[in-house]
Amino acid sequence: MADEIREHVADGIQEFDNPLPRWWLALFYVTIGFAAVYCVFYPSLWTWSGTLGWSSQKQYEAQMAGVKTAPVAPAVAVDVEKLSKDPAVVAEGKTLFAANCAVCHGEHGEGKVGPSLTDATWKYGGDAHTIVKTITDGRPGGMPVWGKVFGPDQINKLAAFVITLRDSGKQGATPPQPVARP
Repeated sequence: MADEIREHVADGIQEFDNPLPRWWLALFYVTIGFAAVYCVFYPSLWTWSGTLGWSSQKQYEAQMAGVKTAPVAPAVAVDVEKLSKDPAVVAEGKTLFAANCAVCHGEHGEGKVGPSLTDATWKYGGDAHTIVKTITDGRPGGMPVWGKVFGPDQINKLAAFVITLRDSGKQGATPPQPVARP
């Protein structure tokens, strides 16, 4: 069977009039069918909202409602001051500190980009509850929220280690107090 040559010529090139492959045509028709079914169920035209009633706004609101109702585990479940006296807990807290906090606060808490944790004056105070809250929720100006990264147990261990750092240069000193802000 001889291939037919089409009558038109473009730039001196003649085309054969070959039919499209059957697999390509089948795939093309399946794609058209899928698009038609999709247009029935989901929003596809300016005024058509689809039979399922789905919208990206509804999906977003459902996801946000799930986030708002998600239970939050309390970070202060134990006495962190008491944990700061346990060498095993402090060692685990030191490991967490070295891996995550030393970049900003320095290897020994001396302060780099972040504030020093070894002095007697802390911006938000140095009591156990405040330290746990700072680690969990972060602070404006650069302290990240670690409550989404660490569980309550790890936060308590980290806080126990930070407690051992506070006022570490002076023996028997009182815990750091909040600084009065104007």
